[in-house]
Amino acid sequence: MKSDLFENQPTGDVRDFARQVWLAGLGAFAKAQEEGGKVFDALVQEGQAMDAQMKKAAGEKAEQVKGGVEAVKDKIREMRGKTAGGWSKLEEVFQARVARALGRLGAPTHDDIQQLFQQVELLTQHLQELSQAVEAETRTRKIRSGKTMTEPLSPSAS
Repeated sequence: MKSDLFENQPTGDVRDFARQVWLAGLGAFAKAQEEGGKVFDALVQEGQAMDAQMKKAAGEKAEQVKGGVEAVKDKIREMRGKTAGGWSKLEEVFQARVARALGRLGAPTHDDIQQLFQQVELLTQHLQELSQAVEAETRTRKIRSGKTMTEPLSPSAS
C-alpha cells in the first residue's frame, strides 16, 4: 500500500516540480557566483555613466540659474536707479512747493536768515567800535578833568 501512495500521480508531480524549483534556485545561485563579478562591474560602469550625465545636467541647470540670477540682479539695479531718480525729483518738487507756500505766508527763506545774521554781525562790530570809542573819550575826559583839578590855582584867583 505504501508504494501506491508514492506512486500516486499528483503527489509525484508536486515532488518533481519542487525538485525542479530547487534545482533552478541552485542553478541561479551558481550562475550568480560565476557572473556576479561581471554583473557588478557592469553595474558600476552604468552607474558611472549615469553619474556623469547627472553632473552634466546639474551643471547646465546651475548655469541657467546663475544666468537668471544675474538677469534679475541687473533688473533690480535698473529699477533702483529709476526709483532713486524718481524720489529725487519728487523731493525737489516737494521742496519747491513748500518754499513757494512759505513765501506766500511771508516766512523768511534760508537766504533771508543768513542775510539777517550778517547784518547782526555788522551791527555788533559797529557797537563794539562805538563802545571802544566812547570808553576812550571817557578816559580822555577823565584825564583832562583830573589835570585841571590838580593844577595849582592861578594867582589872579587868590
